[in-house]
Amino acid sequence: MARYRATHFDAPKPKERLLTRIHIDLPLLTGVVLLAGYGLLVLFSAADQNMDLIYRQGTRAALALAVMIGVAQIPPVQLKFWSPWLYGAGVLLLAVVLIVGEIGKGAQRWLDLGLFRFQPSELVKLAVPMMLAWLLARRPLPLKAWQL
Repeated sequence: MARYRATHFDAPKPKERLLTRIHIDLPLLTGVVLLAGYGLLVLFSAADQNMDLIYRQGTRAALALAVMIGVAQIPPVQLKFWSPWLYGAGVLLLAVVLIVGEIGKGAQRWLDLGLFRFQPSELVKLAVPMMLAWLLARRPLPLKAWQL
């Protein structure tokens, strides 16, 4: 039986090694960047070619991309550990919004933290799927209909 011998063609390219090391999927990254770029183009057209608005939104998109790369560095075990805590914090913050929330655009959904305003529902959008994954991971597969 012949043994498989690795050749230099099998070695990952330097760019692929970097993306693998920082846990980034190249097709996903490409799609996110293209979608954000298209969004900026549409905004440029819809905002009467207001470059100040484009710069602000582009800065937010770059910050979001940096946060995405940062979160990709967190080991899944840590995400699993923090899921119930993140969910609990999100639910608590939603309750705080009911009591002392700021009204913006006709709805009471903002918390004014002094330096910036925060919308807890954005945190809960991440926390709910994480919490469901945490709950379902604790059950043997396949799940019964009543468990779902």
